[in-house]
Amino acid sequence: MKFFNTFACYFKSLKMGRKKLERPGIDTLFSTVSHMLVPEHILEYFDIWGAREYKERWVIEMREKEGFIPKELANCDDVVLDGFCNPLEMLSHSFVCKPIYLRVFRRRYKRSSSDIHFSNEYDLTLKGVRMVPEMGFFLKEED
Repeated sequence: MKFFNTFACYFKSLKMGRKKLERPGIDTLFSTVSHMLVPEHILEYFDIWGAREYKERWVIEMREKEGFIPKELANCDDVVLDGFCNPLEMLSHSFVCKPIYLRVFRRRYKRSSSDIHFSNEYDLTLKGVRMVPEMGFFLKEED
């Protein structure tokens, strides 16, 4: 029995196997998943603000990043944020038998002394179809 206890202690003191892998941080995981679900050209101008599952689809809510002032107001000093435009919704991907839609909110700006609103225009979807170009090209290849 003494031999068995000595033998067991010896093996416990040895570090066998591979080094324990560290889990990536939340920011790294979030960034990786973001790039899987949202095309790069959209992530350049928009941040993910939320995601919600509905019975028949997923919706990823995105908001325009701060600092992208429309060209018409670029040289004005009295520019203020005045909420968001109506959202644009487009098909991004389809996983687990549910489509994934992006709901994109563009910021709305105005001069503090005026009620005329300005917002940026982005080429986010295929012409005539509410889906990101990557999804449209994928479907076209399948034909």
